[in-house]
Amino acid sequence: MPKVLVLPDHIASQIAAGEVVERPASVVKELVENSLDAGASEIEVAISADCRDIRVADNGHGMEPEDAVLAFQRHATSKLRSADDLWALNTLGFRGEALPSVASISRFTCYTRTHEAPVGTKITSADGELKASETGCAPGTVMEVLELFYNTPARLKFMKKANTEFGHIQEIMQSLAIAYPHVAFTLINDGEVVMRTSGQASLDATIVQAGFFSGREPLVEVLADDSSQGCKIRGFMAKPTHFRGDRKGILTIVNKRAVRCPLTLKALDYAYSDLIPRGRYPLAVITVELDPGQVDVNIHPTKKELKYSNGNGLYLSIQRALTKALRQESIAYANARVAEQQAEEAAQAAQAAEPVVAYSAPQQKALSDLDRSFMRLEPPKHLELDSIALVPDSRREASPAARHESHSDYVEANQVSFRDSLVYRVTEEEQHLAPYKRDVSPTFNNLPVAGEHFIPAGNAADSRTDSGEQYELPAGWRMMGYLKNMYIFFETHEGLEIIEQHIAHERTLYERLLAQQNSDTPGVLSENVQKLVVSAPLNLTPDQTDVLKNSADALTRLGFEFSFDEEGQASVTQLPLQLAQINYVPVIQKMIEDVATADATNMELEATKSIACQSAIKNGMPLSQRDILKLVSDWLKTERRDTCPHGRPVRLKYTMPELFELFHPA
Repeated sequence: MPKVLVLPDHIASQIAAGEVVERPASVVKELVENSLDAGASEIEVAISADCRDIRVADNGHGMEPEDAVLAFQRHATSKLRSADDLWALNTLGFRGEALPSVASISRFTCYTRTHEAPVGTKITSADGELKASETGCAPGTVMEVLELFYNTPARLKFMKKANTEFGHIQEIMQSLAIAYPHVAFTLINDGEVVMRTSGQASLDATIVQAGFFSGREPLVEVLADDSSQGCKIRGFMAKPTHFRGDRKGILTIVNKRAVRCPLTLKALDYAYSDLIPRGRYPLAVITVELDPGQVDVNIHPTKKELKYSNGNGLYLSIQRALTKALRQESIAYANARVAEQQAEEAAQAAQAAEPVVAYSAPQQKALSDLDRSFMRLEPPKHLELDSIALVPDSRREASPAARHESHSDYVEANQVSFRDSLVYRVTEEEQHLAPYKRDVSPTFNNLPVAGEHFIPAGNAADSRTDSGEQYELPAGWRMMGYLKNMYIFFETHEGLEIIEQHIAHERTLYERLLAQQNSDTPGVLSENVQKLVVSAPLNLTPDQTDVLKNSADALTRLGFEFSFDEEGQASVTQLPLQLAQINYVPVIQKMIEDVATADATNMELEATKSIACQSAIKNGMPLSQRDILKLVSDWLKTERRDTCPHGRPVRLKYTMPELFELFHPA
């Protein structure tokens, strides 16, 4: 008797099911993918009995009776005709293993009917027996899986708790719904609707409907076409103020197939490397469309991994698309700000051109009383007032008594004390001063208070305020206060904005350093470095000295030069200009510590972060009003302003509804 035997089909199917069906989520994935391949526009998945009973219904093409029977045979598929078709796949399934594998480990029933057929077909499968009969059913297909793993007790024993298994099912449904936003998905667990998408083909709306994003994250859209690589990249990323401690907030879809894509993960790490804290990961949904001939989907039993014919080129395309999207979002914000200011200036000009109506004294008094009454009840949403200077009117000093007498008139006349755009003009005496001085007096002693009057900009007695550099805040911003020489408060159209001075300056310096490093202008690096007349010794440990030698090339590109004596002691002979005005020795030592923990490819980036952080003004250092306005104005001009290079938020924003909820919790 021969020792080698051919296994019966139902045993072979059970063995194959071990690769295809890992858990209940695998069954849902295979059946829903079949529904999508059948052209369904509506798919409903119902889970019950601790995830062992699964029902998938769709309104797809349906199957003819003979096709329905053949579909349960191993390696029977309608999606391939030859091996060459593997390089032109436009379907999710192609091996012909899913239905026979699932049917071999469950009690399986299929109801199917084409849109043209008068009746449908019912297929039942249990214990390796297949039966077919006619039945009445709606067009499309319904797959019912009962008692999953009933004949494989070992697999049943290792099933997790129902909540855990359903969590995996929900992840599968989320990824499929996002990959096919034009299809309406419904997920039901024990009779309760857990997820429902509209199928309106809106990717950002589907991401929220599927529960992948909460809907509170501000998103950046990714749109890129790279003809050189023959790929299109689409998607949405959360702004750097929102991130996670794991990669579960990242979804990659390649040719409508949700996969594990190391290229996307690496590109996201690069794009967010100086925007979020180390060890944190962004929220992103990235879809890639490319020629099927450039990708092999037949390398993993569950088709979760792909192999690319030109992985390096595709990585560069994705990385450029993500980086460009993050930068362009800030540029679009700046352009919108300019457009808003231009619209307001046009509205002011139109208002100035309106004819003046003369009123009698009684009429003027009645109108004034009406205005006061109105402003007490509901302040106007937008007032256009002349700009004011940031210095008190030195031409008249009001006595305390005079201030008290004029208090009520002042309050009525100054319901809003700044116009939408606050401008500070630098005098000739101030132009030679270094920005962000350390020796200025703290606090906002010159902020407007009741009883003080200010000179409108351009009307000051000293005409030199009309010359020099100007620092302008966005339309609708009003400076409110300065807390502990650390936090700067602004009133905006939306509500309240709090900016931390150190982090804002750090982001500004970092972007400036990057621009110098990436500049193609010859001599830019040499113009921004300082040669030392006498080299400064560095007190480094042997390990730090080794790090310095290993990172010498990266630090040289940043403007550093070091020398080593016979005993191996290091000294700095040249450094970036930003460090020339501060105690640079401890800054360099801290930079070496930061570089020591960085990857070889990120040494230059980590050193730049460290330089910006150590060179920025520190919290507690007092700033004058001029310096605060310059600091905020420079920071607002940066492309990526939401976080510092280490990922800390630069500002906190509170809208009026959010402030109301803080004081009036539900």
